[in-house]
Amino acid sequence: MKPLTLLYIEDDLDIQEIYVDFLRENVQTVHLANDGESGYEMYLEHKPDIILLDINMPKLDGLSLAEKIRQTDKDVQIIITTAYAEQENLLKAIELYLVKYILKPIDFNELKDALNKAITELELNAHTDDEKREIFCLDENTLWHRDTEKLYAHKNEIKLTKNERRLLTLISTDENKVFTFFDIFNHIAQDNFNKEYDTNQVRALVKLLRKKIPKESIINIYGEGYRFNPLNIEACQKEH
Repeated sequence: MKPLTLLYIEDDLDIQEIYVDFLRENVQTVHLANDGESGYEMYLEHKPDIILLDINMPKLDGLSLAEKIRQTDKDVQIIITTAYAEQENLLKAIELYLVKYILKPIDFNELKDALNKAITELELNAHTDDEKREIFCLDENTLWHRDTEKLYAHKNEIKLTKNERRLLTLISTDENKVFTFFDIFNHIAQDNFNKEYDTNQVRALVKLLRKKIPKESIINIYGEGYRFNPLNIEACQKEH
């Protein structure tokens, strides 16, 4: 994973100063801006991996800026902060595929969770099409197509729920990585900003998914999380 860059846009300099050191502890480079227009210029200049911005900013508000960026950039991870929990803004945030909608005063743990979620998404997207394997044999009769997010058994499509698809898509990005309960929870809850972290929900989801795929396709790493375990490429080619 390349060194990460973050753009922090906040018009209140006192608030910005409170959090900038914390941000620098979590990403390699932090750029600062104090209004929406200069923030957009900084975005164009540096093309950061993560953007942390406030909704209420002079010259260009946070949601308008996020919408402008989303017109050409679907990959940058955007975290919104606001002093008000407005339903209309929350719905707009969901439409713009933001990482999280955080109420002020910002809780450091909540900000850390949002950063971890953004980093997980960046790692997921970091695999280029040439690097990642798109079709996996789970056994002699079961295929997982990660590119189309479809599961087949005996050449018939097996219907997956949204969260089951998200789980399989996430863990199949890296067969050598153990995805923690937190990694998985953040990924499946990406469009539910207010959902409380719960390891039991992850365990329940894995249990349900194992009813549709060979159980050994997902390995439980005790005390850590889960790892994807498809057949190797040679075995896959032999079976298909």
